[in-house]
Amino acid sequence: LRVSMPEILRRQKLLLTVLGLVLLAGQLMSSSIDNDKLPRMGSVVISAVLSPLEVIHHELTLSVRRVWQHYIWLQGVEEERNSLSVRMKEIEAQNSKLIEFEEENRRLKDLLNFRERTSSNGVLATIVGRDPSNWVKTVTINRGTEDGLRPGLAVVDGNAVVGQTISVNQYSAKILLLSDNTSAIDAIVQNSRAQGTVEGAFEKKLFLRYVLREYPVSPGDRVVASGLDGVYPKGTLIGVVTTVEPANNGLFQNIELQPSTDLNRLETVLVLLPGEASKSAPQQGAQ
Repeated sequence: LRVSMPEILRRQKLLLTVLGLVLLAGQLMSSSIDNDKLPRMGSVVISAVLSPLEVIHHELTLSVRRVWQHYIWLQGVEEERNSLSVRMKEIEAQNSKLIEFEEENRRLKDLLNFRERTSSNGVLATIVGRDPSNWVKTVTINRGTEDGLRPGLAVVDGNAVVGQTISVNQYSAKILLLSDNTSAIDAIVQNSRAQGTVEGAFEKKLFLRYVLREYPVSPGDRVVASGLDGVYPKGTLIGVVTTVEPANNGLFQNIELQPSTDLNRLETVLVLLPGEASKSAPQQGAQ
């Protein structure tokens, strides 16, 4: 079987290539012996050819190293950020608890101070419920007959009148707030000693009824319990006069009050036990 010359050359390409490179190397060695400048020229040529490749390799290596180092660094930053975030949440929770403890201590201190000022024997209670309707202004506390409570007892918050108990069971009681429109408290205007009745209207407003027009009453005057109703200690703060309208051809003035306690923010109260309401409370400033 005959094989053509091109076919033979194609099949022996690798061998011929190696043979050619060996002959070229021998020729270069022979030439370099005769001309010592040739190796240096070859080195320069090879360096010129390979230099850009070396620069590219070096920059690529540095880039990969920087990316890897930054990735590891960012991983550390992310872990540190997550750790700080968890720690911050723990601190915020602790701070919230401390604020609650501080506020509770303040409220309890006010209630205890009121009990000491009036020499009253009272029961501390916590608000556990509110009437959801707008018809009746009542709250529920966690004290009942087991603690000596009964209907008709005065309830204060350490500074001012809150209301009175209207229904009591073994472990809880319901308080009618002074803002309820069925609430009525015998009262005195401290400056003029004018007497009247404080009636509920809604959360941030009360009315002082039946004050004769000849008695001077001005905005800013304090109104306190008179003690005549036998429920609230005399002198216990109720509210502060906000507006006064002279009577028009009538006997009585139209007087509005602002309660001295925020009835929407009640949390802890003091229920005065039987026999204590008749004692007088010291004169107090409005808050």
